[in-house]
Amino acid sequence: MSLPDDPASREHPMLGLATCGLLAVDRDSTILDANAQLLEWLNCDRDDVVGRPLEALLTLRMPVADADGERPTDATLHGVSGVVRPVVVGSFGLDERGVERIAVYDVSTRSAFNLGFQGAEAKTERGRQRLQILLNSAVGFGNVRSELDAAELLVDVAQRAFAASAVSVHLGGPDGLCQSAGVNPLADHWPATLPPTGTATMLGGQVVIIRSPEEAEAFVPGVGMGDAYRAGGVHAAIASPMRSHGDAVGSMVCYFDHRREFDEEAVPLAEALSNQAAQAIARIRLEDTLRRAAMHDEVTGLPTRRLIEEDVTRTLVQGFSALSVIFIDLDGFKSVNDLLGHTAGDALLREIGLRLRRTIRETDVLGRFGGDEFIAVAAVDGVDGAALADRIRAAIAEPYDQLPPDLSITASIGLITVGNNGAPVMDQLIRAADHAMYEAKLAGGDRVVVAQSTPAPVM
Repeated sequence: MSLPDDPASREHPMLGLATCGLLAVDRDSTILDANAQLLEWLNCDRDDVVGRPLEALLTLRMPVADADGERPTDATLHGVSGVVRPVVVGSFGLDERGVERIAVYDVSTRSAFNLGFQGAEAKTERGRQRLQILLNSAVGFGNVRSELDAAELLVDVAQRAFAASAVSVHLGGPDGLCQSAGVNPLADHWPATLPPTGTATMLGGQVVIIRSPEEAEAFVPGVGMGDAYRAGGVHAAIASPMRSHGDAVGSMVCYFDHRREFDEEAVPLAEALSNQAAQAIARIRLEDTLRRAAMHDEVTGLPTRRLIEEDVTRTLVQGFSALSVIFIDLDGFKSVNDLLGHTAGDALLREIGLRLRRTIRETDVLGRFGGDEFIAVAAVDGVDGAALADRIRAAIAEPYDQLPPDLSITASIGLITVGNNGAPVMDQLIRAADHAMYEAKLAGGDRVVVAQSTPAPVM
């Protein structure tokens, strides 16, 4: 049969849609004919569709007719060549010969609009979620009290914000850039000729996006970067510098074990999170600097007892073979204050502080315990502790230009040395060295006394 040029084939009065396709089917839903418009959409000839079942061309969401009568429904039109087109279909009912005519209306343009609208809605929702992440993280970073806490919070926030497989945070310090938190799947496969992970990002100051191992190889050619990504199971990554007021603090790297596309908001989000963490770390470092400055003696500029204990705990107990605590008390200092006044006494204390600093190593800890007492703490072997104490004694005994010839300054020094068989209790070590110093004082001063009893260096 041949489908006539029915007005309905141009515009369906109920649907108000543009030119439509027409199908004729029998009672068994076998296709009898199709008009030229439908064949154009299917990109095939009439012989390719006549005789085929209707469901081979149309996937209906619901029947076009039910107990309430005929109704249009949305469907998908499948071409012989693989063409897929969203459509709306409606039935004109059966004629006297039992032939049913079905109108097919192309809604691909409207579907594209809907997809675009849905995409815009999804983008708006992603923007809302990311804004919420930034607001929550700002509160979190405002409350952190240590660099480690800030680094760990950045790992957690970035992993959720980017749905990353792993995140690592690398902070700059005296020993260069070091990983401070998170997991770095590239660490065991990192090319030996390159600086640590995140260094280039921190120094470059720009967010770096890697979408594949091949792109990683192209980014740093000739060193096996692509192989490192493959060995570490990393398919993509985004790395962001951590900067605060223009100063480089470190870098953050998010890793993905699958293919990952990055939208236009990925770079601003990475920058915002990294900079929030950087500002928190800069604040923590400034607070620590101010706190440490407050724990320095006003006269000599040396650390006070509390800061000495902090520095010893932070530096010397990390892998020493032996630890010496040297307690220094000046002989004859009271006479300087009594005869020349406290201004001269303060100047003498400053000079002695300089001599002590020149005598010990840069890595040793030195501080003023109070009054005319000083403490030096050094990581040494079993012999060097006594030698260092004696060098300190000799340095203090050297003449002072600002003192008259009849005034001499020497030192009574107590020394205790413990091996690395446990975490030293500084209070016990200081008391033992202080007791040895009194023995030196009672013996006439200008000498070193080594403590005979060693306190248990365990906590």
